[in-house]
Amino acid sequence: MKNVIIKQTILGQGMPKICAPLVETDYESLIHRAASFTGQPVDIAEWRADWFDSILEPDTLDQVLPGLESALKDIPLLFTFRTQREGGHLSASLPAYRSLAERAICSGHVHLVDLELFSGDDMIRETVDLAHRHQVSVILSNHDFAATPKEEEILRRLHHMEDLGADIAKIAVMPQSAGDVLTLLSATHKASQSLSCPLITMSMKGTGLISRLSGEVFGSCLTFGSVKEASAPGQIEVGKLKEFLTAIHENL
Repeated sequence: MKNVIIKQTILGQGMPKICAPLVETDYESLIHRAASFTGQPVDIAEWRADWFDSILEPDTLDQVLPGLESALKDIPLLFTFRTQREGGHLSASLPAYRSLAERAICSGHVHLVDLELFSGDDMIRETVDLAHRHQVSVILSNHDFAATPKEEEILRRLHHMEDLGADIAKIAVMPQSAGDVLTLLSATHKASQSLSCPLITMSMKGTGLISRLSGEVFGSCLTFGSVKEASAPGQIEVGKLKEFLTAIHENL
């Protein structure tokens, strides 16, 4: 499996890296929160742009991204607009969603971009190509907030992400039982043995918390924690998350 190197952060090697979301709704709050990340065990910052009040206005990215990158200093920036169908805060048409992703990619201030798998294969391939031309890495993602698909389906989606050019393949699922968590972990282990790109997997809410901690054991390269506000069910505070990850790492 190849590693993905973003600034000084290596994804796919060693202890899972920690990504924290930025879910503020206005510029001043966003920059203040981003600046606070520099004193926390945060390897990557994810701007959840679907939470930002004016994100669909034409000039917002030009106004926000330079200040956001500056506030984060050496922490890489992941741009994500999560659609409502996959648990996001705002709805947007596919053309608007694509335009946001493309403008973020071309801005020169974003190091990774999240693209949702079910946006359509043609759109994904074209946007991945654009990202790679601008030296931006791509996380292809899929979120199921209702259930946990069967293991074979999880593996199929992850392999399809790789086929579409993903630098990192990501899937998050909702468990209805402890067995669902085992399904996700088993799929993660098998995918880590068969994919050439790193992967990120998680089982959400409290039931799936173990999946956020055990990535080094099963093969997930990144986990999500919160500095203040969580962006998904089951995220825990980054300081506690770092302690758990370190304890596991030191005992492997």
